[in-house]
Amino acid sequence: MRTPLLTLFLALATAEVARAETLPSSPWGRARPLSEGAAHLLASAREQSSIVAGLLEELERTDVIVYIADLAAPAVHGPLSHMVYLANDASSRYVLVRVDHWRISPSERIALLGHELQHALEVAGAPEVRDALGLKALYKRIGWESQKDRFESEAAKAVANRVRSELHRGGKRPLLTAKAPTP
Repeated sequence: MRTPLLTLFLALATAEVARAETLPSSPWGRARPLSEGAAHLLASAREQSSIVAGLLEELERTDVIVYIADLAAPAVHGPLSHMVYLANDASSRYVLVRVDHWRISPSERIALLGHELQHALEVAGAPEVRDALGLKALYKRIGWESQKDRFESEAAKAVANRVRSELHRGGKRPLLTAKAPTP
C-alpha cells in the first residue's frame, strides 16, 4: 500500500512544482511558494519572525531550492508539516515543504515553516544528500526515525520552539488569514 501512496504523492509534488512557474515571482531565490496561500505564509513568517527571516537568508547562500506548499496533509492524522527530497541537477537540489493549512493556527504554521526550513538547511549542509536515500542516511546520522520513513532532528524541533516563543513574546497577533489555498 505504501508504494501506490508514494507514487501518488510524488506525482502531486511534481505537478505542484510544474505549477510553480505560473505563480508570481518570489522575492526569495531559494524559497519558492507554490500557491498564493504559501506566498502569504512565507511573507508573514518573514515579517513576524526574525528567526524565519534568518533561515531564509541563510538558505539563499545554499544550493537547495525549497518549494513551499500550504495544502492540507493527505490524511486527517498525517503530519502537520513535512519535507521531501524531489530532485537535483548540476547546480541545485530541490525539496518540497508542506505545511498544513487547515488544522493549525497561523502562528503554528509559521513555527512549522521555520522547523521545515531548518530541515532544508540540514540538507544544504550535507552535499552527499542527492536523493531520498541520502536524505534518510542524513537523518539516521543527525536525528532519528520518529515513525516509519519519517525523520526528525533536535535542531528543527528547537527552531520551531524558538519561533513559537518569539511570536508569543512579541505579543503580535499573526497576520495570516484563513485564506484557502488554491487547488
